[in-house]
Amino acid sequence: MVTSATRKRKKVELPVAQFIAIIVLSIALFLIVDFGRRTASGYRIYREEARLKAQLAPLEKTHQLLLTQQAYAQTDAYVEEIARHELKWSKPGEVVVVVLATPQAGYPPLSASNSAGAFPSTDTPFSAWFNLFFAEQTVER
Repeated sequence: MVTSATRKRKKVELPVAQFIAIIVLSIALFLIVDFGRRTASGYRIYREEARLKAQLAPLEKTHQLLLTQQAYAQTDAYVEEIARHELKWSKPGEVVVVVLATPQAGYPPLSASNSAGAFPSTDTPFSAWFNLFFAEQTVER
C-alpha cells in the first residue's frame, strides 16, 4: 500500500532573496508600464495644447479687430458716416445728390438676314450633319 508519506508532494522551496527579487521586479515592471502610459498621455496633451495655441492666434487677431470696430461704432464719426453714406441724411442747409445708375444699352437684336445666312438650310438631319463636318467652309480674312 501507498503510505501518506510517499503521497506527499514535494515542496518547492524558494530562497527569501528570490522571493524578494520577484516582488521587486513585479513592482518595477508596473512602474515602467505606468511611466510609459503617463508619458504617452502627456505627449498627447502637449500636441493638443500646440494645436489649440495655433487656433488661438487668428482668433485673438479677429477679437482685436472686432474690439476696434466696436470702439469705432460707438463714436460720433461712425454715426455721421452711416447717416450720410447709407441713410443719405444731411445736415440742415445741405442738399443730398443721389446719382442713379443709367440702364445700360442692351445688345442689338439679331436680324433675320444675319441668322439665315449663318447656317445653310437642310432638309434632313443627315444632311445637316454632313454639312456640319464635310461642307466647304469659307474663312473670312
